[in-house]
Amino acid sequence: MNDIFEPRRSRFLRTLRFIVPAILPVLLCILFVAVVSRTSSDTISKERKSLTQALEHGAVQTYALTGSYPESLAQLLEECNITYDDRQFVVEYIPNGSNLFPMISVLPLANEKGGVS
Repeated sequence: MNDIFEPRRSRFLRTLRFIVPAILPVLLCILFVAVVSRTSSDTISKERKSLTQALEHGAVQTYALTGSYPESLAQLLEECNITYDDRQFVVEYIPNGSNLFPMISVLPLANEKGGVS
């Protein structure tokens, strides 16, 4: 068969028939990586929020039971039996006196790729 007289549309569809199967797996892989990355980011965000709430609740509970807020993060973690992955988060606990609510910050650590995990 002579391709010189083949219409452009037929030539385009024939070419497309060979390109799509090659590109489709690549696009699916990119989509999969994007979804996994997004899910991982959402999970870290929820864990951070949950840890912050647990620390704040523990500080208030300690104040209600003893009449003063914990003097250190170690004391708060011990009294309220709170644990967290210190490879994943940095917790900053700054007491403001025995009767003022402490400043509590939970920050995610950067992963080995250089971005925030």
